[in-house]
Amino acid sequence: MSVTIVSGVNGVGLSSVCQAVRRGLGDGYKLINFGDVMLEQAAAMGLATERAKLGTLSQPETRRLQRRAGEFVAEEAETTNVILSTHLAVETLTGYVQGLPVEVLEDVSPDAFVLVEAEPATILERRRASDRDLDGVTERQIDFEQDLNRSAALQYARDQNAPVRFVENEGEIEGAAERLADAL
Repeated sequence: MSVTIVSGVNGVGLSSVCQAVRRGLGDGYKLINFGDVMLEQAAAMGLATERAKLGTLSQPETRRLQRRAGEFVAEEAETTNVILSTHLAVETLTGYVQGLPVEVLEDVSPDAFVLVEAEPATILERRRASDRDLDGVTERQIDFEQDLNRSAALQYARDQNAPVRFVENEGEIEGAAERLADAL
């Protein structure tokens, strides 16, 4: 079975696009949100029960959660095709860190990477319309985050000998979902 890693920055519409493509693909694909799996592991270990708290954990705790989540994804991929929604660069209290350390990539063994992107102004507008804490976010910061995501995708893809695809999400979710389905 295959694992396709789909990534984008907060506010790009990653979850919406992934959910829309999953609905159209049928039972042969399972959508897994890496952060949700990490949060389940963190809750079981008594470390965190809210997504925002994951960014406050120590680096060793974060890496342990990433590894456990990667093992879960690898087990799922033994019986079904997986669409793995995740962030390739994650902001923590000490700065940005890898969303998928090398040991996690080895476990997950992705076949392809897909970057979902939009213009920084579009993402900022979406963030303002949501209930997310903006905390002084600017278009420049969003552009930086997308650059980090691209760099991480290229590095990960090189290490895994896998291609990187691009999906633009400027308009309707269905259009971006169709482009993502084509990438699968």
